[in-house]
Amino acid sequence: MARKPPEVPRKRPTQDRAKATVDAILRATAHILKTKGYEGCSTNAVARRAGVSIGSLYQYFPSKEALVVALAEEHAQHGYELLLQSVREAGEKQRSLVETVRHYISAMVRMHTDDSELHRVLMEQVGSIHAGRAAMVKTSNQSAALVQAWLEANRDHLRQLDAEVATYVLITSVEAVTHLRLLDRPDRLDTDTLVDELTELVTRYLGVGGGGFRARRP
Repeated sequence: MARKPPEVPRKRPTQDRAKATVDAILRATAHILKTKGYEGCSTNAVARRAGVSIGSLYQYFPSKEALVVALAEEHAQHGYELLLQSVREAGEKQRSLVETVRHYISAMVRMHTDDSELHRVLMEQVGSIHAGRAAMVKTSNQSAALVQAWLEANRDHLRQLDAEVATYVLITSVEAVTHLRLLDRPDRLDTDTLVDELTELVTRYLGVGGGGFRARRP
């Protein structure tokens, strides 16, 4: 059996006690990454913070990189669940196309602002870890699938477009703005205003809403 690379967690917990141990380890990792940065994070420091032995930590995580990958996977999955919830809510409340777009964009922005400091550290570090990149790509693909399905379902109400290409343009545009805002101006741009402007950008691109969204919102 091929050995797993050191950046991949060794095993997944199945029993409640083991799950609690892993959760404590990941919460400790998040705290140290946010307060001391990647360089200040080590398996020994995480074990001390989590209140577990280094041997217990190594049962699940062979390296600091594996800790970061596991945390990135958890963080990315949480973000995807936020987006999925927003899509369900939009369908249940029968929102207009413009309202649905804003609801979805608001969820994407919230995904980047919930625990923004952790998100920023993960963005800076995960790109250099192969398994971490794979986790982020997986979640991005899941989000893209949601967007493309919505575009195809509402094709008759949008301008003529290639759903796959439009999905790429939309996901890339919104993620670029939200990522750069997190890195460059975390406290300088009002969230509601940012969501309004992104909604304006997307609805004009899709050919719906007629523009002026911010002015019309109560």
